[in-house]
Amino acid sequence: MPNEITSYNENPALNCSGAKVILKSPLHYQQWLKEPQEDTPALKIGRLVHMASLEPQRYSKEVLTAPECDRRTKVGKELWENFIGALKPDQIAITQSESELITNVAASARTGLAKISQSMGDPQWVVETPVYNKFNGINIKGRPDLVLGNDVVVDVKSTTDASAKAWGRDVVNFKYHMQAAWYLHLVGAKRFLFVVVEKTPPYDWTIYELDEEAIAEGAKLMASACALYGECNLYKVFPGYSKDIQTLSLPKWGITLDI
Repeated sequence: MPNEITSYNENPALNCSGAKVILKSPLHYQQWLKEPQEDTPALKIGRLVHMASLEPQRYSKEVLTAPECDRRTKVGKELWENFIGALKPDQIAITQSESELITNVAASARTGLAKISQSMGDPQWVVETPVYNKFNGINIKGRPDLVLGNDVVVDVKSTTDASAKAWGRDVVNFKYHMQAAWYLHLVGAKRFLFVVVEKTPPYDWTIYELDEEAIAEGAKLMASACALYGECNLYKVFPGYSKDIQTLSLPKWGITLDI
């Protein structure tokens, strides 16, 4: 798998994350390509939640929970040094609180994943495997969280609020509808499902599937991103924001109704 991931990362095809950036501006996309993504605490937790949800055996081997100890004391310092010294190159350490969060979120996610899988007759699971395809002549790629029987793509998301209203805002803000359209085309699947889990007790979860209108809007964004990507690469020009004076209107939610 490491060689496969290295090959995937080095492949210049456009992925969904890059498509989101290029829609902001091609200039931002160029900068995004140059800078490795910062591994923030939130990204780290999200990545490990995915591993614990989709590959629990791998998680148990590669992720170890550090002992709670006072490293200012002789005993605590020795305990910590022994723990760090025993870590293998492919293992990472997490805190007790991180372990509790990941364990609880992943347990809920696995319940949702099992429900989907059982409803399909428990088909083969293909986890985070690189996939390549073309869209309107543009080479695209992606690593879907889970593909079930080539028909259904499933994506695990952790959030602070999994209610329909809050998740609907997240779909728009983070362009999850483009992600759904992207992976449906990439894999050639028929359905795209989100297993959404809250990161606070009771770690409740739910499953969402976007309607046809949402997928169509996502496909429009995908087409715009791919067209922009192709044009910029053709002419070797990656513009940023417009430098002309632009008129800006308030969004509807920012307008006070007459009383």
